[in-house]
Amino acid sequence: MDTIEGYKVRYEPKKKILYCRMDDSMIERLREIRKRTGISTSELLRESIRRLLQEIDQNGSINLKIN
Repeated sequence: MDTIEGYKVRYEPKKKILYCRMDDSMIERLREIRKRTGISTSELLRESIRRLLQEIDQNGSINLKIN
């Protein structure tokens, strides 16, 4: 696992809020990860989106599998 040095200050005021829908199993898995790591669910989601956007910038496309 790679570690990337963060660019944020400890407290950053929220400028915008975006809501998303998830099924119960997704929410439960995020909560399990939060319990094991201590990382908030919102930070987990932000980091996931950052990585997805970085991949899009590098490859110029997106590849998502939807089951």
